[in-house]
Amino acid sequence: MKNFAIIISSLILISSSVFAEETVTELLDEAQNSVKMAFEANSDKKSPYEYAKAITFYEIAKEETSKLNVEAGKAAALKSIEWALRAISNAYMGGEK
Repeated sequence: MKNFAIIISSLILISSSVFAEETVTELLDEAQNSVKMAFEANSDKKSPYEYAKAITFYEIAKEETSKLNVEAGKAAALKSIEWALRAISNAYMGGEK
């Protein structure tokens, strides 16, 4: 399980540099998919704080993008992905302690 946490942490660090080159639409899609994967991992029950943060940042990303504030939309989408990965990690590690 410790290795799984290390892998997820590495993915979070890599995602910020890899996703930075993507368009806001691609990032929104990735954020939506990440939130969906977190839900499918039962993160809403096992890691509710992180899951709620992922959803909140996804909603902020959509709102900022709709106002044509692309950079803020990208930043919020990246945060959504980050929190979704944390939620998935916590869910697989046994939920909140």
